[in-house]
Amino acid sequence: IWEMEYWVKEKGARIFKFYPPEDTYINDPDLWPFYKKAEELDIVLDIHTGFSWVPPGKSKYALPIYLDDVARDFPGLKINAFHMGYPYCDDLNMVAMGHPNVHVCLSLLVPWALCAPRKFAKIIGEALRWVGPDKIIWGTDYAGYGVQIRTAVIGLREFQIPEDMQKSYGFPAITDEDRAKIFGGN
Repeated sequence: IWEMEYWVKEKGARIFKFYPPEDTYINDPDLWPFYKKAEELDIVLDIHTGFSWVPPGKSKYALPIYLDDVARDFPGLKINAFHMGYPYCDDLNMVAMGHPNVHVCLSLLVPWALCAPRKFAKIIGEALRWVGPDKIIWGTDYAGYGVQIRTAVIGLREFQIPEDMQKSYGFPAITDEDRAKIFGGN
């Protein structure tokens, strides 16, 4: 808490990240003072959701369903759920649909628009359907690697959900307005 307060009050930070796989469950009651302080400071709290790809992190700590407790008890806390909760994207979508303060972030997954387009179409299509374009955040999760950031930009800028998936699954097409919101309007 003191570190977050320092960065916000002394350095002007407006965003802070919590990485549960190194610590404890997202909904551990011991974290309530931390969430309360983040809410009071009126910052965006990025929270890693889904699997941990960094050993020895524990994936079980970051299941997106645990955000339901946090969002319910801290309705003023601005939550940005990283990695769409992958592979539990559906769980995260349901949590975000029920809580106005929970946004879903495409970080790490956007390059799949180029290398696994149908998989990405399902992920973003479900998010557009359940969460809506106003609560989806673009991200890269690749600090400093220009080619990866470029791939994430191209991945969303040029991607469209295939027509057969729009018809079969009822996914909406991605509009220019959606892209503007996802790329920074949100």
